[in-house]
Amino acid sequence: MVFGRAKPPGRVAGRHDDEVAELRRAVLTTEGTTSPDARQAAFRGVGVEGLWTSYVAMVRDASYRITDSDVDYLLVGGCTEDAVLEMTLAAALGAASHRLDAGLRLLHGGG
Repeated sequence: MVFGRAKPPGRVAGRHDDEVAELRRAVLTTEGTTSPDARQAAFRGVGVEGLWTSYVAMVRDASYRITDSDVDYLLVGGCTEDAVLEMTLAAALGAASHRLDAGLRLLHGGG
């Protein structure tokens, strides 16, 4: 299950589905500095607003390019270190989940 719903079409069942679901629940829905809606937007990579827009895109697509100045920009802009951590985790988990699902579909003959 993902976000308390059935798996999306094309999602290949795996032996770690329970652990992945728990990780997603912990990162995306538990109480935190940022709202669950903001973290879910970062996870999906759409609907991210304000200072987070370019940062979340970079985490999802080119995390190796993030520097201290990228994080400093968020902190100077009023984000807390906890908020940066939460949004980073959500964006990274979303990107990893997307890539895992795509790889598993290809491995199992899907497109």
